Amino acid sequence: MGFDWPSSPLLFVTIVLVLVGTLFFHCRSLIRSAPAKIVFRLILLRITALLFLLLLFVRPFLEQEELDQSKFRLLALIDFSGSMEIRDEREGEKRIDGVRTHFDSLDGGSWINRQRQNYGKVDVFAFSEERKRLIADNWKSSEIGSQTALGDALARSLDQSVEESESPLGSLVIFSDGRNNLGRNLLEVGNEYRARGIPINVIGVGKDQPQGDLRISFSDRNPRAVAKEELFLEANVVNEFSETVSTSVGLFLGEEKLDEVPVTLGSGDLLNISFDPLTPKTAGARRYRLEITSPEGDVDPANDIDTLLVDVKPPVQFSILYLSNQPRPLYPFIKRSLSKEEQFDFQALVRLGENVFHSVGEEMDPKYPEQADFWMNYDAILADTDVLDELNSTVSKSMKSFVQKRGGGLLLFGPLKEAREILGGVVPVKAAERVVLKQDISLRAFEEPLFGPDDEVEQMKPFLPARLPGYLVTKKNPASRGVVVVRASGESILAVQAYGAGKVAYWGSPNDWRRSLRDEDGSREFDRFWQALTQWLGSGGEERMKVAESSSILTKGTEAPLQVEALGSDFEPAVDALVEAEISGPGGFAQKVQLYPRGSVAGQYAGNFLPEEAGAYEVSYKLKFPDGEEIEQSGFIRVGESGVESKDTSFAERELKMLANISGGKYLHISEFDSDWEPEFAENLPTLNKRKSLADAWPIFIALFLAAGIEWVLRRQVGLK
Repeated sequence: MGFDWPSSPLLFVTIVLVLVGTLFFHCRSLIRSAPAKIVFRLILLRITALLFLLLLFVRPFLEQEELDQSKFRLLALIDFSGSMEIRDEREGEKRIDGVRTHFDSLDGGSWINRQRQNYGKVDVFAFSEERKRLIADNWKSSEIGSQTALGDALARSLDQSVEESESPLGSLVIFSDGRNNLGRNLLEVGNEYRARGIPINVIGVGKDQPQGDLRISFSDRNPRAVAKEELFLEANVVNEFSETVSTSVGLFLGEEKLDEVPVTLGSGDLLNISFDPLTPKTAGARRYRLEITSPEGDVDPANDIDTLLVDVKPPVQFSILYLSNQPRPLYPFIKRSLSKEEQFDFQALVRLGENVFHSVGEEMDPKYPEQADFWMNYDAILADTDVLDELNSTVSKSMKSFVQKRGGGLLLFGPLKEAREILGGVVPVKAAERVVLKQDISLRAFEEPLFGPDDEVEQMKPFLPARLPGYLVTKKNPASRGVVVVRASGESILAVQAYGAGKVAYWGSPNDWRRSLRDEDGSREFDRFWQALTQWLGSGGEERMKVAESSSILTKGTEAPLQVEALGSDFEPAVDALVEAEISGPGGFAQKVQLYPRGSVAGQYAGNFLPEEAGAYEVSYKLKFPDGEEIEQSGFIRVGESGVESKDTSFAERELKMLANISGGKYLHISEFDSDWEPEFAENLPTLNKRKSLADAWPIFIALFLAAGIEWVLRRQVGLK
């Protein structure tokens, strides 16, 4: 403490003597005029007030030594390696995100802003393989690296301090999980810092927990799959943790969990598990998915899931339903044709009169169905259009779901009015004219899959109806195609289209049963036609949106390709569709991507997205056609870590503590870190002597006024002036 004397000491002594003398005579006067008890208090308060007055007069001050902020730098190093991207807890934040909050330049109370207020020049660098300056809050400027060169980053910072001698390094703070898998040894660099008297302060980021990998995959990537037959799926599970793991494996189809198997594996164990047999009802593509719940510390979440695209073949036996509101002549001939073959399970429901029904099938109730899911047990339905109007609206309209979602086949014959009103675009034709052909007409049959690989179109022509009463299609849906047409007019007798996952046909000649009576050849041709047509309808729709999905694991930090092949309802490449992908992934990742046509390949649409972290990404594709039809498909993309960072993501707290201790710095875990934390600084840094005047301190003035005020009040209470 020192004093700023306002004048010579002699003058000050003189003033003090005068004040003491004045006080002496004042005290003598008080003793004669007031009680002794009150006099003592008044004298004490008067002396106190005079002392504070003298203190202000001599202007006392304190001298403090502070670091010269303009002569040194504070440096912060932030670990931007791949291991800082992991989550120590499954639903927790990334390691790097725990650091980010303390470097928010917009938050006046953040640690970085506090340090800049206290010490002025604070540099921030990010490091992985290399050290890069981090500007403000632009964390994207430093890409996540595949390796960690912590020792190199420290050595480079020390070299820079030597190079910039006019602004030496005063202190260094590291935010890291301690992984150092590239470059110089940490402890070696720590000793170099100690030799220069510069402390390394360390903020540890991460959790100390067991590290390992639990991975799962389908055992057989090409299982035998036939509709209505049991499908057996198996999985392999490998435990690469150093301890026993108990968890469960789930088998999914879309969002539906089909089976779940609990498993317990010792360290290094490989386990083969079998799921309960599945029975796909229909043919077509099925994308099954395996998911396993891994413990905390799993280094590669990408292999916690596996997908398998299974092509389910058509069933050996097709369930067929014939439906009509009256006994038409066509019925017994179709029944005979289909019932004679074991591959067809023929059932029928025909109304004979009011509340009177003819039914074929062991479980068939002799009445119209009342439940919307009634159709779902069949592969194909052969329906008289007149019957649709007699079904309740829920049941009749559910035929659309039967075709679109289940992948069923629907054959319609008869007038179109009711069918178009009830089913809309499911019906492949818009208008059909009733005619009676009085003479043979020239027909043309196109090459079509419905005839089967062993059927030649030219051999089919003789039994196609050329002179029969029925309907000629005058207007088709844009997406439907005529399979059998009149050569002269192009009007169709048989028109087909794909709708959603299923197939639909309109047959314009329900009276062609007559050709089965013509002769033995006519009967054989009739059977052959209806068996081929029914089998084609019941075989399930061709997958009209094919997702190009790789079974391999992509690398984080590289663009993930999205590609689909789209077919229109005519099974031709769709060039006018809209394709959108909705992506969801780890850490709440969500993004929509528009896929655009690939110029070189008709019907192919492509796009991409950049995965932010390792794990499984679900991609929901939506295909929209100009006529309003929509098709949805889902897929999965697996993304893994890259490089050595994925092999060891453990928290190296021991190494970080040793580094801080060797260099003379502090160590603190980030869970205890806050904005008030202060680092250790280097020795012999430039300092400034700052003087703080006590005369300007408000407590002295308050004490002076309190002493004088209380003394005045006491004097008035005893009647003194």
